[in-house]
Amino acid sequence: MTNLIRHILSLPTSCKTVLLLLTIQFFFGCNAQSSKDTIKTVDTNPKVAPESLHFTAHIIENHDDGSWGEIDTITGYQKYYYKNGKLQTEGKVIKASPENYRLGIWKYYNEQEQLMNQETYTKEGKINQLEFMYFTNGKPLSKTYQYYEGDYKDKATFKFHKIETLFDFNGQKVSERHWVNEKLISQE
Repeated sequence: MTNLIRHILSLPTSCKTVLLLLTIQFFFGCNAQSSKDTIKTVDTNPKVAPESLHFTAHIIENHDDGSWGEIDTITGYQKYYYKNGKLQTEGKVIKASPENYRLGIWKYYNEQEQLMNQETYTKEGKINQLEFMYFTNGKPLSKTYQYYEGDYKDKATFKFHKIETLFDFNGQKVSERHWVNEKLISQE
């Protein structure tokens, strides 16, 4: 090693400079590039959390009947599909000890992708419901809206409303009836 150092020191200054530059390039990997060759690529692939976190943001459930569900564990939004791939149910669930609770609007569809039922939930439970029935031509047959007001534990203040709208075969409104606590209060 000392012989190598003596030999390097005995070289002319220009050779020492070249040798120094080659050493720097070797250790630091300098790559000279023209300005047009400096295009940077960006990785657009989604990143997956390391397995050590034991966390899955998106879960797919496969059911025995061929249907399946998608659950977003971050937002709580869930979608369930018929085995033919058409949307069956969608809505949000929140985790509250000891159970899960539905929150917001939940929608239920038939296999023709028609909205059959829509329910609205709070942490206290279901607060209203909208149901649909259809003719074979796809036009609405009926729409029923149900909701309550007051405290269901207090019979004096509790009122359960049901408003039913009927349509003809072409989808035109035929009649509407409104019940409160199962008593018909209006009809048009």
